[in-house]
Amino acid sequence: MNIVLFEKLPDGLLRKISERPWDEKIITALNVANYVLIDTKEYEMIEGRLNLDENVFELLLVTVGGQEGGNKL
Repeated sequence: MNIVLFEKLPDGLLRKISERPWDEKIITALNVANYVLIDTKEYEMIEGRLNLDENVFELLLVTVGGQEGGNKL
């Protein structure tokens, strides 16, 4: 299954970060992970949506810490 990662920007718009195939083990890890690293940038996973029309699992992310982007911790 393909996973599409979207970053929610401070203005509410969505930016597609990546689309990549994930196997069952990685998808299962979503149950215990709250954060992901992509290109050395840390994101918090906010919610997921299974898009059956496009056969993808979509993850909504916000940046964490002092980085540009969404919510600041």
